[in-house]
This record gives sequence, C-alpha cells and structure tokens, in this order.
Amino acid sequence: MGKTLRDCCLACIARNISTISRLGTFLSVRDKEILLERLCWHGLLTTQSIPNVTYHLFSDTLQRVNLSYCNQVDDKLLEVLSQSGCKPTYVTIHECSSVTNRGIISLSKILWDVEELKLRRLKQITNEGIQSIASKSLKYLNLRKCDGITDAGLIAIIRNCPNIEKLNVCELHKLTDASLVFVAQTLGSKLVKLKVKDINLITLDSAFALGEHCPNLSKAVFESCVKLGGDGLVHMAESCPLTYLDLSFCYKVSKEHLDIVINNLKAKSSLKRFMSLGLGFSPITVELLSSVPSLTHLCLCGVVELNDAMVDVITRNVGLNLIELDVSGCLELTDVACISMVKHCRHLEKLGMMNLREVRGTELSRLFLDKRAENFKCITLSGTKNLPISVIKAIVENCSNLEVLTMAGLKSISDEIAFSVAAHCRSIMQISFRNCDLTDLGVCQIAIHCPNLMMVGLAGIHDLTDKCIIALAENCPYLDEIYLSGCAKITKQAVTYLVDCSIYWLYVNHTTPNAPFGLLMAKDLDKGEYTRVDDLPLEPLVRRTNAIHV
Repeated sequence: MGKTLRDCCLACIARNISTISRLGTFLSVRDKEILLERLCWHGLLTTQSIPNVTYHLFSDTLQRVNLSYCNQVDDKLLEVLSQSGCKPTYVTIHECSSVTNRGIISLSKILWDVEELKLRRLKQITNEGIQSIASKSLKYLNLRKCDGITDAGLIAIIRNCPNIEKLNVCELHKLTDASLVFVAQTLGSKLVKLKVKDINLITLDSAFALGEHCPNLSKAVFESCVKLGGDGLVHMAESCPLTYLDLSFCYKVSKEHLDIVINNLKAKSSLKRFMSLGLGFSPITVELLSSVPSLTHLCLCGVVELNDAMVDVITRNVGLNLIELDVSGCLELTDVACISMVKHCRHLEKLGMMNLREVRGTELSRLFLDKRAENFKCITLSGTKNLPISVIKAIVENCSNLEVLTMAGLKSISDEIAFSVAAHCRSIMQISFRNCDLTDLGVCQIAIHCPNLMMVGLAGIHDLTDKCIIALAENCPYLDEIYLSGCAKITKQAVTYLVDCSIYWLYVNHTTPNAPFGLLMAKDLDKGEYTRVDDLPLEPLVRRTNAIHV
C-alpha cells in the first residue's frame, strides 16, 4: 500500500504550485491548510514559490495553521499571513529557526479567537514577542523549549490570556516560582493540566500555590524538577483531584513525602496514572500504591528498590485494573516478577520491560498465548537480552493489535521474526530492531505489509542496503522517524528519496563512521539486489557494432 490518490494529488500540487493558475479557487479550506503544512515539512517555501503560496493558500477562511520544521518560515511570511484576514483557531509554529519576535508580534494581530497555540522550539523568541499575544478564547498554550522566555514573558501572556485550561512550559529553564505562582493565582480553577518538565528553579512554593488556587488540576507533570520539595506536593495532593501525576527524577521528594502524596490521592480515589522514574521506594510506598483502586497506568522505571515481592503485591491488588505497567531498568527483578504479572494482570495494553538483565522471561509466553494477547498495543523489551525466542514468537504471532514494538539489542531477532510481524501485526506504527541479524528481506516484508509505520529503528544492522529503504519509501508514506546509524551500506541518495516520498517531515538519524571511504552502492539488475561496486575491478570498454562479418 502506498499513498492515497488524495495524497498523491496534494504532493503533485505542492511541487507545481507556481505553475497552476487559479489554484486557490479549486481547493477546499482543509486542502489549503494541509498543503501549507506539507510545503513546510518538505522545505518547498522557496523564494520563487512564496508569492504563489501566499496568493493561493492564505485566505480569510483558514482555521488551522501549522508551520513546522522549516527554516524558510520567517517574519515576512508571518506578516503576510497576518494581512490575509484569517482568524485561525489552531496555530502551531514549531522549530522554525528564522522566526523572531517581529514575526510573533505580527502574528498576534490575528490571534484574538485562537483556542490552541503552540510555539515550540523557537530559539529567537523572547518576552517581547510573547507579551504581544492576547486572547480570551485561548484554552491550550504550549511554549515548550522557547529558551528566551523568562518569568516576565510568561506572566504577561497569562495576564493577556486568562482562560487557559492547559499549559505546557517544559524546558523553559529560566522560569522560577514567581511565574508559576502567578499562573496558579490568575488561572485558578480554570487550570486543568500543567506540564513543567525540566525546570530546575521551581521549588515547593509553586506546588503550594497550585494546591491553594487550582482545585480542578487533574494532570501535573513535574519530570526533572530537581528542586521541587515534597511539602508542596503533599498540599497539592490534599487539594487537587489529580488523575495523572509524573514525579520522575524529582530527587528532592523523599520516600516519606511520596508516601503521604500517594495516601492523600488514594483517599480521593482519583489517581489513574502515576510515573516515578528514578525515585526511591519503600515497602510502605508499594503498599499504598497497591491500595489505590483507581490506578490503571503505572510507570516505575529505574526504581532501584523494586523487587519481585513488591511487584507481586502491586499486581495482586491492582493488576486486574492495570492497563499499563512499565518496570524497565528495575535490575532486581527476575522471572518471579513475570509469574506475578502473568497471574494477576488480565487487561494489560502496554508492557515495558527494557534492560532487565536477570529476566529470562520464559513464563511471559502465557501472557501472549490466550485472549489477553489481543489487548496489547505497546510492548517494549529492548535490552532484555536473555528473552528466549519462544516469547518473541508468541508476541509477534498473537498480538495482532500491536502498534508499538521495540526489541532493540535482542540478538535472536532474525528475518523469521520480521516475517511474523508482517503477517500478524498489520497495525504496527512504531518498531525497533536495532543491533540484530535482520536483512533487507525481512525489512522489505514489514514495509510491504505494515503501511502505517511511523517510526522505524534499524541502527547497527550492518547488512541492510538501499533495497529496504526503497521498500519503505514506496510502501510507508507516513514515516516521520527513522534510525539508521551504523548502516554503512545505505546511501545518502536512498535516504533522500525516502525523505521525498514521505508525507510528513521525516527525522533521519543516519551517521556512518564505519562506512569505508569512497563507498558506492548500485543495484544489480540481474539479481535485484544492492551491492558495493566501488571495489569492483574495472573492465575494458568494448565497442559494440552492428557490422556483419562475411
């Protein structure tokens, strides 16, 4: 399966936009929005095409504007967009390095009715640009990794947009408690979801303010907020009906504080998803977690103290409700933990067991040999190198609804497993088989039979050639992420072809320090295989003629 007819037509229009007259009159509003997205993704906003793009696609009816992954998007383009008369409700500008405050100020003139605004990874944006934005309709604001924004900028935009319900300020490293306290005080009961990942300057004051002023906060992500104190989180847990709490790598949160937080949320019967990567656990913590009746998603990656007995307590008490369980990197676990999972977990859809050196996993096969196999959508087993081939076969032969499968570093992966994936896992969207013994044949089969692939990890598989890349290009148009580092026999030309064929912007990781100097690959027309030709001996050129010798 390749691209749909509609996608082919849009691709053709995108590459010929400068030569089609009266184009805008033949396109629906949604077609214009999609074309604008794809022109950005493929770097087609050239000096020659921009006048035609602005003339045909910029209209007063645009509702969704997505300008992502394109250095050609600049202040001038945003100024023209602001003059088009459109009043978009959804705007995304993501990783466009040429955009500065000037462009954001121009754009702000048409954002009065915007409901969702994403300004992510814009390196040149500072407070000056952000504080020009004002909208009482804005419900979702995402400013992730706009490093130039400080407290003053965030305070200004919150003051101008007082009805925000969802806020993402992850990786704004200059923020302090001052801005987050203002966020809590201003948004109050309207704030429902908050992400503040990797902000090192916030402390318990921010958590206290959220608990004091935001009684409807249901989702809080504090990953890597290393100075966040436990006392503030305790107050939040008492006051907010949290259903989703992420405290991963919040190293200042003690075991005692963590126990009180969980106990408070247990009393509310609200907590459904809990993530605590890298935190310390005690037996009391485990007992409290296992008594939260509403818990459905549990991520305990890298919890050093987690052992087989703790897993048994958790699965015995809440295993029947668990939809997601991730114990990756918990090095104390053995096959005994696997037995507990198999016995008590009846409705798992996501299972994470990466980098478990003591797990052989033979008992895991039972999870994938009965009707429970059809529930699984995500299985991550990368780095758990002792898994027997029988477990891997049970997964790929019976989990027909899998969307994510990662088995990087498992040497038992071969073309036989790839054939089973192609035959049984037609819904797969993300797959990683790094550092294994796959060949072009196996990857081609997956490409042909799994057209919904969006992420593929093949790094370190040295025998792969351009043949598998061509198969991915011709059969998997929705790819947006591929890892090929160490695949020295795959050429840059084949990767470029793959990028051109993809509908979305395609992230490619293809570094090949192991490639021999002067490597040249070519297709053998007799065998249909890609082979190395730069080291073939040169043969003398023989002139062929049609002369008849008498």
